[in-house]
Amino acid sequence: MATRKRPVQSRSQLTLGALQEAFVRVLITQGYEKMTVREVVSVAGVGIGTFYDYVPNLRTLAASTIHKRCVECGTLLRATVAEHAGQSLETMVKELLETLINLGFSRPREWTALLLLERQVSSAAALRKIHEEFVAIWAAALRASSANLPEPKVIALARMAHALSYGWYSHDLLFYVDDPLHSRSLDEIAHAIVDLGQRASSGLP
Repeated sequence: MATRKRPVQSRSQLTLGALQEAFVRVLITQGYEKMTVREVVSVAGVGIGTFYDYVPNLRTLAASTIHKRCVECGTLLRATVAEHAGQSLETMVKELLETLINLGFSRPREWTALLLLERQVSSAAALRKIHEEFVAIWAAALRASSANLPEPKVIALARMAHALSYGWYSHDLLFYVDDPLHSRSLDEIAHAIVDLGQRASSGLP
């Protein structure tokens, strides 16, 4: 997933960002198997030489694009946690789930295409790092709520919350994007996570 030229300067960041956004646009119209470097640079408005200054191939660009989207998602989720710190566990959970919905279903074709591609181009280490980041976000949310959960159970509950929310969110994008069940199932997923939290806080198994 490492790019060749580190985008430290603003111009470099803009160029890599343009390549990543162009990749997504070509992905949803052509598909990964049919896209070419020429199509990506044409959409990005840069030359082929510039492409190879930043990435060695389309696979690396794909992985970096997915990573960027995950980082952006994590940033918004952490902002949601900070905004609702001190509120009830139920409120915190619902707000995080709403943030996920707003992210994915505002651009469903893009997120669906990236989800389908993720396991093809991302390494096991990269996938694990993303997983751990989202578990950490859920752990921060649990600690920031007013639930006062026992610390030994926070990580276990955070892992379960991520598993439930990611499964629900990704399946809706992959299989129900035209008839999104999220509008009906969000409360059910939230209830399941809150119920686990209440059990943890009361010492129930």
